Amino acid sequence: MASAVQPADRDFVAAATRRFEEGLARMVVAHEAAGRAPRTVFGDPSAFGERAVAAMAPVASPWDDLVGPFLRTDGVQHRLHISRQAVAAKAARRRLLRVITADGAHLYPLWQLDGARLVPGLADVLSLFPERAVDGWTLAAWLRTPDPDLGEAPFDAVRRGEHQRVRDVARTAARTLAA
Repeated sequence: MASAVQPADRDFVAAATRRFEEGLARMVVAHEAAGRAPRTVFGDPSAFGERAVAAMAPVASPWDDLVGPFLRTDGVQHRLHISRQAVAAKAARRRLLRVITADGAHLYPLWQLDGARLVPGLADVLSLFPERAVDGWTLAAWLRTPDPDLGEAPFDAVRRGEHQRVRDVARTAARTLAA
């Protein structure tokens, strides 16, 4: 059984549970109206609930303090309104930052998203670091750690719109990190 929810977080859990229940009920009704049984569509209710939470909730990690929290592919799909294949393609072209865990899980730092889009200017910076030369963990750490040439973390400067300044520093960093 999960540990007890802290009193301050009970309202959050209750509100999220209500919204999930309302949304799921609409989906069940729609499938039933189309002649499909909910268990056939969604599978075991307990397993479905676990998958739904796993798909949308950021993943807790010891790296959270520096480069997390993280979303799984399903969470990125939902936030950006794109297919699983589009998420993979953006990550492969370094238009979306992906980190790969030791067990092969693909995770995406949540901070790179601004609502339903990538933080403006970030894709241009990411593309300067070829995935084959600089892994996602290294790039994520570089983006979130203060850079002496910028006087702040590169991501903070990108978020404020200082794209050219960050790209200039990123070109040098990409060469250094790839060496």
